[in-house]
Amino acid sequence: MNREYSFAGTLTLSYFMNALKSIFIFLIFCFVFFGASFAKAHDSSIEELKKLHEKINYFNTVENQDSIRYYLNIGFKIAQEQHLRSDDPKDLNVYVGKMYFLQGMQCFRDKDFVKALSYYEKATIIFKEKNEKIDLARSLNNSAVIYLKTVNQAKSLESLHASTSIFIDYNDSVGITQGYINISKIYRDQNDLNRSNEYLQKALCYARKMNNPELLSTVLNAYAGIKKELEDQEGALKCYQEALEVSKLTNRPMKTALVLNNIGAIYNKLGEIEKALIHLNKANKMSVKYDSKIGVVYTNVNIAENYLLRKDFNQALVLANEAYALSKEIQNREAELKAIEGLIEILKAKNEWKQVAEYQKKLMDYQDIRESQIMTQISQNETIRYKLETEKVISESKQLEAKLIREKENQQLMFYYIIVLILFIVLFVFSFIILIRLKTTKEVNKNIIKQSEERKLLLQEVHHRVKNNFQIVSSMLRLQSYNFDNPELQENFEEAVNRINAMAIVHDVIYRQEKFKDIDAKIYLEKLVQNLHQLGDSRIDISIVSEEIPFKIETLINLGIAINEMITNSFKHAFNSSIDHPEIHISLKRLEESTFELKYKDNGVGFDAGNYESNFGTELIETIISNYDGEVNIGSEGQWNTVYRLTFKEF
Repeated sequence: MNREYSFAGTLTLSYFMNALKSIFIFLIFCFVFFGASFAKAHDSSIEELKKLHEKINYFNTVENQDSIRYYLNIGFKIAQEQHLRSDDPKDLNVYVGKMYFLQGMQCFRDKDFVKALSYYEKATIIFKEKNEKIDLARSLNNSAVIYLKTVNQAKSLESLHASTSIFIDYNDSVGITQGYINISKIYRDQNDLNRSNEYLQKALCYARKMNNPELLSTVLNAYAGIKKELEDQEGALKCYQEALEVSKLTNRPMKTALVLNNIGAIYNKLGEIEKALIHLNKANKMSVKYDSKIGVVYTNVNIAENYLLRKDFNQALVLANEAYALSKEIQNREAELKAIEGLIEILKAKNEWKQVAEYQKKLMDYQDIRESQIMTQISQNETIRYKLETEKVISESKQLEAKLIREKENQQLMFYYIIVLILFIVLFVFSFIILIRLKTTKEVNKNIIKQSEERKLLLQEVHHRVKNNFQIVSSMLRLQSYNFDNPELQENFEEAVNRINAMAIVHDVIYRQEKFKDIDAKIYLEKLVQNLHQLGDSRIDISIVSEEIPFKIETLINLGIAINEMITNSFKHAFNSSIDHPEIHISLKRLEESTFELKYKDNGVGFDAGNYESNFGTELIETIISNYDGEVNIGSEGQWNTVYRLTFKEF
């Protein structure tokens, strides 16, 4: 009882160990699967956003707006679907920020400043969190431009100083220069010319160090304008002349025309009218050549002023009227104002006061319109500011909602972690208990294995001894038969010996294999036939076709006796000298789950019905098969004159 209990306990322990391994493998699989799924989803989004970003940048360089909008819509939709968490990959955060930045640029092009600023601010938050300094600086710089347009100069200055500071840290000369130019513009609009001049000087220092003629020309032109407003005409002229030389390297003729016009205006102020006219005519010709109507208006106004200084009032009036007509055609209020102011000065010089009054009225009307436009702009700016504040509230609300979603996801994730932790603790405790049981049952298992081996050896020895005893009995019978002169009696003894050998072979097969319960019928039949063939006629060809069917020992012994009887009968009666190629064929196969068929065939002389009914061997076969709920059929089949068909069951 103790041994049986130990063996059952070992099986139960083995079962639990396998179950434990399965659970552990399942948990690892869950971790790997969910981790791989999240990583794969993130990698897919990053790769897709990266490709879209590259395409948008390419189409930005070729100014293909339709393609930009198409790919930006796809990328922006993907970016909005990402509920970013602090533990998400940095690349995913950065590319989402880049998509918000590009969407802000597109809204700025569409003059939707509210949305543009909202997207820039979202990009700014992401770039700041992920320490992407250059992208952060660009986002701040673009936000500053929008703040400037919405008359929020304080916020614009704050953003510009922050972005320029980053550009300085990264030694980005272009970014630094652009930042200083924009800061200078704000101070200039505030009429703080000294501070505006200070930042333009800084911008000029960086611009001179770069191989960027266009940027240097822009800075020099702006710097000259500040000097002009500070009444430093000589300094302004010097800057304009340098800007002119640099502008010739830009391959942008209208930038050169602008500088030429500004130089001409300075020479007019200085009274050097010949030099002024030369520069102004060049600027005018370039404006006409490149179809810049606004350039023609401003150059005509300055040329008209030049002719006024020459006292050539008629030519001055013609040019001023042309400028006025063209400004009305292009509907440029600033150019129209400039032309009207020029006409008033010329008409005053000609003492045509009636026309002066008419143009002054137009000037007053223009100023009224301008004041109305300013009021409208202020109203629009207030509307934009209100929209910005509303958008900011909505954005903060969405951010709060996203934060709540992330917190909920984190709580769910924490819940899963807790469950997994509990499972690990349970598994650890369970494993510890099992290890203790393993330790206590280890010696018992060793004893069980040892006893099993001993029993195995003992059974092998028993079967070996049984086989030897059968051989002793058969040898004694054979020796006994030698004492008889009666051939029939000797023959009976020989048949008895063969039957005993058939039983002995079973034990010999068992002795030579590992398993004792069931024996392979094919191996047994081959050994039995080989043994009988050695005692019979060597001319007879015996073939066996058998499935590998495991039978009990008792079944095989009885089956062996039956086959022994059939082979012995064939040896004695089936073959004579008229049979050239004597053959015996034996086949064994499974018909159903526990039903089998043994077919024995020889090509001998056939069988005699009378002898068949009185034959002891045949009676023995039928008796054996009847014990297995079977039946014996004897007949012929083609070349086989004798065919035994035995069907039986094993219970």
